[in-house]
Amino acid sequence: MNDLRRSPVRREEAVRRWLPRALRIAGCLLVPWIVALGLSVHRFGARNLANSWIWLDVIEVFALFLLAHLVRRRHPATSPVASATAVLLAMDAFFDLWSAHRGSDYRLAQVLAYAAELPSALLLAALSWYALPWAAGRTAHP
Repeated sequence: MNDLRRSPVRREEAVRRWLPRALRIAGCLLVPWIVALGLSVHRFGARNLANSWIWLDVIEVFALFLLAHLVRRRHPATSPVASATAVLLAMDAFFDLWSAHRGSDYRLAQVLAYAAELPSALLLAALSWYALPWAAGRTAHP
């Protein structure tokens, strides 16, 4: 409630303080998932689409770390990188749900999609909108 009463400049300072940390934590949380996915790929065969999931998650980790760096610096590239990362997360959720087998694999895909990937994609889409003035050199959102 206190944050809502802050001026736009103070709100932006707060976002620039906590959001990079949250993005780095999200990237770090993906690393064990990538390792677990990498260890399970062998049961499907080396040339299967499962390898694509690993690389998609690796790209997401790099995108989250890059975005944390850009947000902290209020860089003009924040908006397009946030948009691209949001699309990556939404695409990951879609393909996870579409390709998961029935049972526990599908339930895990649902939990990850609805609790992590899609809410994160929405947050990054909002960040993309919020960061547009940074590219124009303005200090506060209109």
